[in-house]
Amino acid sequence: MTTALYVVVIDVEPGAEAAWNHWHEATHVPEVLREPGFRGCRKWKDTERAPDGWARYVCHFELSSEADFARYTTSDAAKHLRAESLARFGTMTRYARQVLTEVKRF
Repeated sequence: MTTALYVVVIDVEPGAEAAWNHWHEATHVPEVLREPGFRGCRKWKDTERAPDGWARYVCHFELSSEADFARYTTSDAAKHLRAESLARFGTMTRYARQVLTEVKRF
C-alpha cells in the first residue's frame, strides 16, 4: 500500500493567529485524524512570515494510501471541516493544498 502525504500550507492573519492555533490544534486536527486512513499529523511554523506579514504554517498529514485521501476529499466530514474553517476564519486564512505519494523510503 502506498503512503500519501497531504500537505496543507496555511497563512494566518496576525490578529487571528492565537485563536486559529487554539481551534486548529484542539478541534480541527483531531477531527481530521479521526477519519479513516489518517495516520498522524506534524505541524510546522515557517521561521519567516509571508511577504504581507501573515504567519505561515505547514501541516503534513500522513495517510495510508492515496485512495484513503480520495475517499476523504469526497466525504461529508471533509465538507464539514472545510465549511467550519471557512465560517470561523474565512478572510483571516489562506490555504494551499497538495498530495504527495511516496516513491521511495531510504
